[in-house]
Amino acid sequence: MNRRKVSCLAALACALILAACGDGEAVHTSADALETEETALQEDAGMTGEEGGDTADAPDGEEAEQSGDAGENTMPVGDGSFMAPVEMDETLKNQLTEEMLEENEMDASVVESTRVTKGCSFTLPEAFSESEDIEGMYVTKRYPIDASTIYYVALGRDVALQLMTEETFKAQAEENFRKEYGEDIEVHIDSFERIQIDGCPAFRILCHYQVGDTKMSQLEYAINADKSYVITYSQTDDYDRMEEYEASAETIHLEF
Repeated sequence: MNRRKVSCLAALACALILAACGDGEAVHTSADALETEETALQEDAGMTGEEGGDTADAPDGEEAEQSGDAGENTMPVGDGSFMAPVEMDETLKNQLTEEMLEENEMDASVVESTRVTKGCSFTLPEAFSESEDIEGMYVTKRYPIDASTIYYVALGRDVALQLMTEETFKAQAEENFRKEYGEDIEVHIDSFERIQIDGCPAFRILCHYQVGDTKMSQLEYAINADKSYVITYSQTDDYDRMEEYEASAETIHLEF
C-alpha cells in the first residue's frame, strides 16, 4: 500500500473514530469525500496546487449524513467495546450521559452548555495548503512524496463523546483501521489528555502505528462543544513535522 493512500485513509478514518466513539451528523466536509479519495487514489499523478493562506478558517457547513458503520447513540463502555445502537430521545440520552460522566468524575459541562459556536480556526504551518481533492484536508507542496497531512472535520453535537477514554479510542481506532486496511493494526497511544479549549472540554491524543512498512504518527485534537471539532495532524517517519504541528495546535480557537 503506497504512502499516499495510507496517509489519506488514516486521516479520514480518524473522523470515523470520533464519530463511532459518540454519534452525530458530519458537517463541513463533503458527503462524497471518501468516494472522491477512492477515485483520486486510482490516479498515478500527485496532487498539485497553489499555496494557500496561512490560516485555516473552518466555519460551519451544511449538515450531511455521516457515513460509516456507527449507529445512532452508540455508547462506549468500560471494557473498550461499544454497546449496540439503541433508540432513545435526546433528553434521555443526555440524562444518562450526565449520570455516567458524574459517576466517573468526568467533565459534564457539555451536557448543560448553551454556548453556540460559529466554527473553529487554526493557523496552518507554512508548508501546507488546502488539498484540491478532499475538503478539509491540507497537504504540502511535495505531497505525496511528503505524505504529511492536516485534516479538519466538524461533527454534530454529541454529549456522549465526553465518555471517550484511552481504551475506547484505541479499540475503535483499531476496528476502523481493520475495516479500512483489511488487516490488524496495533495503535499505540503515546498520550491521552483531557483539556479545555476556549472553555469547552476537549481531547489531545498522540498515537502511532504501522501499516506495512509505513510508520505513521498522529496528533489529534477533538473539541466537544455544540458541535465536535476535530483536527488531525499526521506524518510518516520520513518527515518530522511534530514541532510545526504543536505550534499550529496552540492557535486552535472556537469562534462564537
